[in-house]
Amino acid sequence: MAGTAVLGRLTWLVAEVVDVVTETTRAKTLAFDVPGWLRHRAGQHVDVRLTAEDGYQAQRSYSIGSARDCTRVELTVERLDDGEVSPYLTDELRRGDQIELRGPVGGYFVWEPSQGGPLLLVGGGSGVVPLMAMSARATLPRATPRRGSYCRRATGTTSSTATSSSGSAVTASRSSTR
Repeated sequence: MAGTAVLGRLTWLVAEVVDVVTETTRAKTLAFDVPGWLRHRAGQHVDVRLTAEDGYQAQRSYSIGSARDCTRVELTVERLDDGEVSPYLTDELRRGDQIELRGPVGGYFVWEPSQGGPLLLVGGGSGVVPLMAMSARATLPRATPRRGSYCRRATGTTSSTATSSSGSAVTASRSSTR
C-alpha cells in the first residue's frame, strides 16, 4: 500500500463542512467530516466534485492539509479569479454545506515520522499544503535536523521563506523582470 489507490478509496463520499478558516484574503482552510473516510498520509490529495442544479459537474484535485491522525479532512484552497471551482469553495461554501470527495489519492510524495530525519521540505507555487501536513506530523526528536523552503512568484516579485530547526523564519523577496 505504498501509495497506490486501494479499492474503495476512489468512491465518491459526501463530506460536510464543519469549519471554514480564513487564512488570507484569497485562501481559506475548509474542514470536513467525511463518514467512511479511510486514513490518509501527509502528502496525499483528494478529488473534489461539485454538481450544479442543472447536472453540470466540475472536478478538481486538492492536497490534504490535515495530518493523518486528524479526524477531519482539511483542504486549504486559494481563490483563482478565473477558476471554476475555487471561487465557490472560498466564497460560497459554509458550515453545514456538503460536497463530494474521493480519495485519498497518491503516495509518491508522502512522509511519515517513522522514516526519521533529517527532514528537508521544499515546495513552490501551490505546493505548500502537503508541506503543512508533513510539518504537522513532524514529531521528530528535537535534535533532528529539519529545514523547509518555499518559493512563490507573485506579480513582479519572487519570495522565498526558509525555516531552520529552531523554528525561526527568514523571508527574502526580489523584483522580477518578467
